[in-house]
Amino acid sequence: MKIRTYIESALGIVAGFFLGLHPLVQALVALMVLDILSGLLAGYVTRSLDSAVSARGMAKKAFAFLLVAAGYIVSGFAELGIELGPIIAGFYCAHELLSIIENAGRAEFPIPKMLLDALAKLQKTFP
Repeated sequence: MKIRTYIESALGIVAGFFLGLHPLVQALVALMVLDILSGLLAGYVTRSLDSAVSARGMAKKAFAFLLVAAGYIVSGFAELGIELGPIIAGFYCAHELLSIIENAGRAEFPIPKMLLDALAKLQKTFP
């Protein structure tokens, strides 16, 4: 009975923290999880799973969270009239979505041509 109480308490704390985040930050967390899963699936399909590549990808995701946090800190001190954290999170949401689409393409999942064209344009804009 004690273990269940500890687990429920921990889940409550995590849920409370997550629900207290800005919706764009929540979306970023969800898209990062989906990107990790799609990357694993693409690696499985292509038989190219590599822990070094995964570690670099996780480090990049952690860095994105650091930049979002820095945006919140700067907004708090500078009184800019806008919150930089959600703006930065929105940018990385777009980046994660592109990565999910790229992973689908690597797994040879059919992607509509219009989406591929848009992806190509975005990749030129955000290398």
